[in-house]
Amino acid sequence: MLIVLAFRQVFFSKQPDHLERLQRYLLLLKQSYPLVLPGEPVKKLSLMITFDHASADFYSHVFPFLKAHNIPAVVGIAWRYVADTSALSLPLAHRLAPSETLAFQDEVFAYHQPFCSQQELKTLAETPCIQLASSGFAIRNLQYSPPYLATEIFLSKYSIEKALGKKPLGFFYPFGKYDHVCERVVKKYYPFSFVLGDTINRKNKQHGIYRLDMTRAAYVLPKFILSPQYIKNWLMDRCRQTYLRWRPYSRERINFQESSSK
Repeated sequence: MLIVLAFRQVFFSKQPDHLERLQRYLLLLKQSYPLVLPGEPVKKLSLMITFDHASADFYSHVFPFLKAHNIPAVVGIAWRYVADTSALSLPLAHRLAPSETLAFQDEVFAYHQPFCSQQELKTLAETPCIQLASSGFAIRNLQYSPPYLATEIFLSKYSIEKALGKKPLGFFYPFGKYDHVCERVVKKYYPFSFVLGDTINRKNKQHGIYRLDMTRAAYVLPKFILSPQYIKNWLMDRCRQTYLRWRPYSRERINFQESSSK
């Protein structure tokens, strides 16, 4: 059984407390479960961590943490947004200035360069705990046989492989949506593909692997609970219910002992 977590944010460090909670959350997951990459053996219950966007913020704040703690992760690349070489000379604050939504607009990403450059992507590709995936060439909807289907699926793979010398093994369907037409094309070029879905993967499969959309609220853990067993109980409770959305915690104290016994 496999649970795949999808962290789809572009920026992680704009609120330091969010970054700290994410890091603590990732460590707790590593302590509690086997973490795997696509193609690795899946045990009775394993976890896979995925990040949709190889952003400058991910590279500067999340990637060093993953590398230091040897936490495996799959990182998506949308080649249209890859930064120019000149991005390396820009102040990091300038690259992280746009909002989540504006980061993908032409004038904004061209000026601020909020995503990784080729040099930064090469560093990711050379790191053993990181595996690359394509998020599509420009993250466009692939349903209903759009004219850009080959661009999103094939050209994105070709661009990544040619520039980085490493094939992206996975494909993240843009917005998690797909149909049978684009699915056939994806299967032709990628050994693994991922969709969004509020469920777990009870059977081993290579395509249509479900990912849980992890909002920032999903990894906000109460400071007074640091037990790996708590994470295990939480995940198992989500598995049993098959309704897999984290409910943000209020400031009221919660009876975790009662919750973990369910």
